[in-house]
Amino acid sequence: MPFGNGVKMKRFTVLAILFSLVGCGMTTKQFYEGPPLSNSQTAIFSMWIDNPEYRGDFLPADLKINSQSINGTPFETNSQVSVLPGQYSFKVKCDYKGAIKHHVYDIDAEAGKNYAVIVFAKDNECQFKNLNLLINNERFEEL
Repeated sequence: MPFGNGVKMKRFTVLAILFSLVGCGMTTKQFYEGPPLSNSQTAIFSMWIDNPEYRGDFLPADLKINSQSINGTPFETNSQVSVLPGQYSFKVKCDYKGAIKHHVYDIDAEAGKNYAVIVFAKDNECQFKNLNLLINNERFEEL
């Protein structure tokens, strides 16, 4: 195998592992009062980083995402968020090397579903993908 391809494969593997860890290590904050409810009774808003094709000087630490507000109520966290079923306006912030962008997702949240907000860096700024569902903690499906 030529040297260049081996380096690309190692870089891809390392980035894939790092991106996986971003999602796996999430804690959950609840956006409702009372005791925690089961996943079958709530919906989850999760935030993910995805940069499989970025060709720049991308490092995972350079790209950050966190929630800013839910239905206009300040709620800043980089954890996933548990909500009761219903209508939500979920504002998120993406920071790529100090270049900050915001995006609002309007979500009709159903119990038992995980709504994934996915960001990536392109042309040295944050980009937001369409809202996705996280299916069986294995794959994303665009809504």
